Amino acid sequence: MRRFFLPLIVLIIFIAESIFVDLVHLPFAGEEQFLIPHFLLLTIIFITAYVNQSYGIIYGFIFGFLFDLVYTGVLGIYMFGYSLFAYLVSKALKPLHGSALIILFLGLLSICLLEFYVYGIHLLIGTTSMTLYSFTTLRLLPTLLLNLIAGILLIYPLKRFLVKVKIEQSDE
Repeated sequence: MRRFFLPLIVLIIFIAESIFVDLVHLPFAGEEQFLIPHFLLLTIIFITAYVNQSYGIIYGFIFGFLFDLVYTGVLGIYMFGYSLFAYLVSKALKPLHGSALIILFLGLLSICLLEFYVYGIHLLIGTTSMTLYSFTTLRLLPTLLLNLIAGILLIYPLKRFLVKVKIEQSDE
């Protein structure tokens, strides 16, 4: 029964992203700004850091695929992106000390790179006409601020939970 808690938590966070967009309006965001929650990617980064690399990549692949199916019209963008960033974060954590601040920084860096990656793909296939300046000021910066706040709020509760998952995994 306890082994289903992690997938259930990740599923709840996956669903919470869309609920957050519909229900929460933040005062620091203007009407023309886009606030894109990437709570799922932050969670995948935390799983990679606190449980292990393979869990992060697998969850990134599965939930990236679900994200592509539910929210985007192009299959594979988030599936590949989430898995790739889970892998890159695991490699970056080897020489770095895995403190909460470093992991939060790597999560925000992953979000930034994911946003540029998705913007580049959409620019390449012609589904966006947003200029780089507009993308940076109206989408990227508000998104990073939102996810910084979310990361600060999520990292310690998720860390405690994920460390317990890792201990239970090693006991089995």
